[in-house]
Amino acid sequence: MALTRSRGVRSRNERHHTSGHRRNIHSDKSIKKGIAVSAGGVVWREAGSQGEVEIVLVQTPARRWSLPKGTPENGEKLPDTALREVSEETGLSVALDEKIGVMRYSFPGEEARIDKAVHFWLMQPTGGSFENHDDEHIDVRWVGLGDAMRMVSYRNTASLLEDAAAMLDRRVGPTQG
Repeated sequence: MALTRSRGVRSRNERHHTSGHRRNIHSDKSIKKGIAVSAGGVVWREAGSQGEVEIVLVQTPARRWSLPKGTPENGEKLPDTALREVSEETGLSVALDEKIGVMRYSFPGEEARIDKAVHFWLMQPTGGSFENHDDEHIDVRWVGLGDAMRMVSYRNTASLLEDAAAMLDRRVGPTQG
């Protein structure tokens, strides 16, 4: 069941992914307590004559490949955050699909170590164009799922993509060669 950008979604699998992943510090009140929450998506499509699954990756100015994600605005629900952030960072309109899980990691903050939880959903594109992505990233592109697992800069992101691949395998058949 695909949901539109402004609708909620039921939560499903929560998985624990860990790694030493660095992230910018936000001025959010939860950061001062050493806790941060974000949401993002694995945007996917079937492409080519073989129906290979491709996903969207974003590249930071530091040339690291990752998944689009970001911090909730005041009072915003996590599924809505995921939709907004993915749309802003990729330029695509997307529909929310099944929840993949939660990626957890820590990084040094200004005053204390920050424990971060990033909630991820599968998403499908419904329109838009990479030309409309924000300036937070220097590149946005479709990448074969197997290549994406090798390109991402952090092991916890590759692990989350493995979970997404298992979910997609049940829907569309084997997603990588």
